[in-house]
Amino acid sequence: MPAQVPTTMRAAVYRPGHFNLAIENNFPVPEPGPGQVLLKVAACGVCHSDVLWLTNAMIDDRTYIFGHEVVGYPAKIGPDVKGIREGRLYSVHAITPCVQGTVALPLIEQAVGLGRNGGYAEYVLVEAPQLIPVPDGISPEVASVAADALTTAFNAVHNIAGIRPGTNKRVLIYGVGGLGHLALQIAKSYGATVFAVDYRRVARELAVKLGAERAFSLSEITSETSKAVPFTVDVVIDFVVNEQSFTLDKAMTRANADSFTTSPSKIVLTGASAENLPLNSSELITYKTHVLSTCYGSVDDMKSALQLLASGAVKPVVHTVPLEAVDQAINDLRASAIVGRRVVVPQLKQHHS
Repeated sequence: MPAQVPTTMRAAVYRPGHFNLAIENNFPVPEPGPGQVLLKVAACGVCHSDVLWLTNAMIDDRTYIFGHEVVGYPAKIGPDVKGIREGRLYSVHAITPCVQGTVALPLIEQAVGLGRNGGYAEYVLVEAPQLIPVPDGISPEVASVAADALTTAFNAVHNIAGIRPGTNKRVLIYGVGGLGHLALQIAKSYGATVFAVDYRRVARELAVKLGAERAFSLSEITSETSKAVPFTVDVVIDFVVNEQSFTLDKAMTRANADSFTTSPSKIVLTGASAENLPLNSSELITYKTHVLSTCYGSVDDMKSALQLLASGAVKPVVHTVPLEAVDQAINDLRASAIVGRRVVVPQLKQHHS
């Protein structure tokens, strides 16, 4: 028999004009309607989108609960819902899937935790089609990584960059953060020769530990791309996306301009940034570089991400925090002070020093 659901809950709430989240202790617990499921939140990952939404880059006039990397257990199942099991852990696809499973910005602005009430709370209301079963043996805090970060990384590596198992491509991951350390492991598991760039020593050390052939500092990669025989790769997946990173992306993907048989190199822009990028079409044509971008992924991508966790091909670096520490986690992410993923677990208790 399921546990009784309370009428109010703790939640981290965004209110217009505020650049932090307010912890409210008596937020109403919603009731599921037809086709809906109320989840008891087990874990919710902290994402760089939260940083963007809490800056001047995104002015939002809505009041809602943040948190879009959600996993949880069904607490109440609404009418007309079939196939959802109490006691099973589910990952939430933040956007109600359409037939094609594609993702666009207007949909994102209506997504769980980015416009609708999300997972920085004890409970969250979702549409039943958004629920993806988590394979047995995966903890909630690890599974939450698949709810966005690993799905995004998989989409970038597998679909957009077109890297497949058995590849012999040289791939560089620019930015070994919450997404980058996952993309590195995916590319490595596919057989790619993987390199990394990060200005943080601790991130470079993690990259090498995860299998990178070499992890460059910014000064090192600038020097390597300036040599008479420069360092080059087939694919750069950029999780930073600013003027400096994009300039280096182009330098690292310059194919032989005299060869018409060389496959085009690819730059995949995956990091969220408000910066303008220096783009010269003649430069890209000359060096046969394809510049691509991506955001999130489909339901099928999320299922693939969960399988990568289940198989052990990807092992996320995860640190858990209580709900009351979510603002600090977001600020740490803004300051690039996090290696791996920070995950909110509402059941954790706040420790006061």
